[in-house]
Amino acid sequence: MIHAPFSRLPALTLAGSLLFALAAAAPEDELLELLRKDQPYTMVPASLFDRLGWDLPDGGNAVKKLAQAASGGAFDPKELESLPQEKIGYRAQWHVIRYPYYGLEWDITGLYLKPRNPLPGLPTVVYVHGGLANFYEFFVDPYNNPGLGQYLAQKIPVLLISIPGNYKPGGWNEPPATRKPAYLLDRELSGEEVGLRNSIFTRALMAEGVWRLIETATQGPVLLSGHSNGGEIQFMSDRRLKDRLRGMSLGWGTGGPASLRRNWEDEAARESNRSGERPYVAVTEVGGREPEMYTNGYVGPLNPISGKTKLEVAQKWFELEGRRRPQFIQPILGVEHSGRTDLRENVQKTIREAVLKSGLQIDTQAVFADLLATMKSPISGYQRMIWTTAVLDDGHWDPDPKKARELYVADGFREQNPLAQIRVAVYDVPMTHYGHIERPKQLAGGTLAAVKWLYE
Repeated sequence: MIHAPFSRLPALTLAGSLLFALAAAAPEDELLELLRKDQPYTMVPASLFDRLGWDLPDGGNAVKKLAQAASGGAFDPKELESLPQEKIGYRAQWHVIRYPYYGLEWDITGLYLKPRNPLPGLPTVVYVHGGLANFYEFFVDPYNNPGLGQYLAQKIPVLLISIPGNYKPGGWNEPPATRKPAYLLDRELSGEEVGLRNSIFTRALMAEGVWRLIETATQGPVLLSGHSNGGEIQFMSDRRLKDRLRGMSLGWGTGGPASLRRNWEDEAARESNRSGERPYVAVTEVGGREPEMYTNGYVGPLNPISGKTKLEVAQKWFELEGRRRPQFIQPILGVEHSGRTDLRENVQKTIREAVLKSGLQIDTQAVFADLLATMKSPISGYQRMIWTTAVLDDGHWDPDPKKARELYVADGFREQNPLAQIRVAVYDVPMTHYGHIERPKQLAGGTLAAVKWLYE
């Protein structure tokens, strides 16, 4: 009997070891455990999210110094190639790819970041920005502090893409309403030609550039993550990049293909007894946004910019990013993003008129065949998918999950891919659609956990 108390020691020791192991586990591994649970959606508590991520070797100072030395922060990304890798933690490579489409040439750009000490067995994550933006938004915040790309590139390769027209060396000097997309980086195009290019800037044209850039800059498996308006690209890419995507999908404020988005918007419009339609905007002109448009759903308490009101924050944001951020979007991308099949005839008429006026040789039938290709994106053939969003991203999440777009889209994919493992991860912190400038360090940790889950 005197030995009886000692008979429990191995069990107690084992239990203690397990508790110690859990306590010592990296936050990213804790999130990975949550993602392994098959449920409609996963709420990631603030107590976990706030511990995600890691520090940078120099705190991002080398990049910040480079950006602050440039007018409006519009630094030359090629200069990143000369920064010491031991300071920044990765090797930077700037790519410019010129490619033909519809009989014209287009330039697409990408910043490839390769870690000095990458984690083994993980793919390159490719980010395609949303409307009005470019690669800067995923690399630095409005004060030139490190962005999501810099943090993530400490662990896995990252490619930050700017679609044709949305990056201009040195940035723009003009007010947003009068800016022209820089479709070619080595020459200034006439207003008439820019108008024509705007009218034929289809998602298919954009996707071709993304694919060529990925094929040139990267090797091995990739994960495409399109943010907001850029989200369509990953769902269009399976045929071209099938062997490299491997049936995997990673989202951050992504939504889904236009066919599912359209259904979701139609259902929301019916429930609220309102029209889901928007007026037609001529696709020859780019559409700009004013700060007032950012006060609803885009500015939250975690924005690095301070202000007494959301409008003050938005105004300061536009001022800080006024040079390097394009602040415009081609209306045709909005037409395709929203699945506006009802506007097809109007768009085609505008394209015919623009082509005739320009005198250029454009195959309008090829353009028409590509128009609204986003409605045709396949939603089957996937093995693992994950959407990530945050509770204040009201375009993608909702306090009532039944009304959340990401959950609606994920359920659509679940129906078409019954054997696939599909997750929706919601960060339960007051982040908005722009969480990548609000909490880039923590979002990088969450993204790493999502990538690990996809590839485990």
